[in-house]
Amino acid sequence: MVPTVKTACLEWGPFATGEVRAAENALEALQPTSAVSHRDVQSVVGYWVYIPPLDSRSEVDRKIAELRKLGIEEYYAVESQGSMRNAISLGIFRTEEAANAYLERLREKGVRSARAGNREHRVAQTVLVVHEPDVAFTAKLAELRLQFPGTELKALQCAK
Repeated sequence: MVPTVKTACLEWGPFATGEVRAAENALEALQPTSAVSHRDVQSVVGYWVYIPPLDSRSEVDRKIAELRKLGIEEYYAVESQGSMRNAISLGIFRTEEAANAYLERLREKGVRSARAGNREHRVAQTVLVVHEPDVAFTAKLAELRLQFPGTELKALQCAK
């Protein structure tokens, strides 16, 4: 059995599907001198802003009409079976602070029935992996990361 050689890698992300191409383009502009790959990961998003479950679908439709009148265009009526059936999702967030900030903006627009709370929801995301980066490239990537809020840069060992 041949031993596996470990090499240093940088993992940058995670990125939602719509962000991956922009991150890849920005990374390419840095002209990496080593291989770049990507892998899919499952991330748990932990908070959401929602209107608690209503008694019927007609109440959901009425509430959605109210939201539209208040200028709220992004929402999702929960139709699945379970305790949150007939709730209205207004957004999913990584941090409690972000959820509470959005809830405050909704309240400023007149939405009174919304709440912020915990929600574990798995989403598919992508991380970019830079194999064997040199010190100069690592510094450039650390700077680039700042242009993509919510992403992290991690050093790790990867198999060669």
